[in-house]
Amino acid sequence: MATTQAFPSDIASIILAMDQEFVRNLEAKNAEQLVNAFYAEDAQVFPPGQPLVSGRDAIKQLWGALIPRLQRVSLTTTRIEASGELAYGTGIYEMTLAQPDGSRAEDRGKYVVVYRRQADGSYRAVADIFNTSRLAA
Repeated sequence: MATTQAFPSDIASIILAMDQEFVRNLEAKNAEQLVNAFYAEDAQVFPPGQPLVSGRDAIKQLWGALIPRLQRVSLTTTRIEASGELAYGTGIYEMTLAQPDGSRAEDRGKYVVVYRRQADGSYRAVADIFNTSRLAA
């Protein structure tokens, strides 16, 4: 059986398409689809101000708690590199979150996502770290 090797430009296209699907699933408020399409089974998420979150089930809980408050999100991946079975993307996010008092909080920050090629040739995130660029008051 022949296998195809993705070239770096192909990997960039794949990751950018994954970014778009990630945002679509956030906007659709579908944590289950977001996690299944984006994260590997053994993925880890490093959210700001919270403990490490490991595995798809825990990641679904993390996004499931955040998604209802999410009003707007954008991702701008600015760098993509690949070597062997791994690739990574870095970029800037912007989001608006509803607050319990009815106000809105704007956040802008940065992220790094590490992807690993899966047995079927697709890529999935295995490490996702993001944090705000705001200075603490």
